[in-house]
Amino acid sequence: MRAITILVADDEITVRTFIKMVVAKERLPVAACLETDNGLEAVRLAGEHRPDLVFLDIRMPGCDGLKAAAAILADNPRANVVIVSAYNEFDYARTALRAGVADYLLKPVRPAEVAALIVKTAAAAAAPDDAGRKPPLVAKVEQYIRANLDAPIKLRDIAQAVYLSQFHLSRTFKQLTGRSVVEYLQDQRLAKAGEMLAATDLSVTEIAGRVGFKDAAYFTTCFKNRNGVTPLQYRKNSGRR
Repeated sequence: MRAITILVADDEITVRTFIKMVVAKERLPVAACLETDNGLEAVRLAGEHRPDLVFLDIRMPGCDGLKAAAAILADNPRANVVIVSAYNEFDYARTALRAGVADYLLKPVRPAEVAALIVKTAAAAAAPDDAGRKPPLVAKVEQYIRANLDAPIKLRDIAQAVYLSQFHLSRTFKQLTGRSVVEYLQDQRLAKAGEMLAATDLSVTEIAGRVGFKDAAYFTTCFKNRNGVTPLQYRKNSGRR
């Protein structure tokens, strides 16, 4: 178990002081405890210091906790982000969990809750890196695309689904995967089309529509560019006529 860096972002100084007191009293494995009362500053500090554990209030000046959480996780998917809120509302919790946060705590937070999260994070930080695990943002984008291949998905639709701006999503996804969201979307559509060509008797036009292409001719061009053959040639090569 190694000492970790934590970040506490809350516009109530009593909350920030409380968490620091718990760390000191329980002698928890914390190397540094950063703090701020501002959501935008929380995002900046997280980008600069790469904290292992982040406590975020829902309502703060500059940027609310949910937007800050999404931005922090997009930049550092390994961060353990926890929302601390006085609002016991299902919509807040659901949105927070969809954004990828690890937990949602209600104020007043108990010392045992803080201590447990810190110990758990410290223990995980000493574990071997799971090279096969996808960053949460990438996994969410892939899941959304697979679930909506038959729809005319736009970049803005995906950005809204993962609570990021189109610019931030595009930049971060490219950094994490080496290719753009649009490239990944088209690759998945064409891969699904290939499966349908080999397994069904649907027409090329029908398959094009089912994987999100409105224009069958454009679909054929894209398919040939990816696979080196037209959809009908691909079907023939797969053993179907």
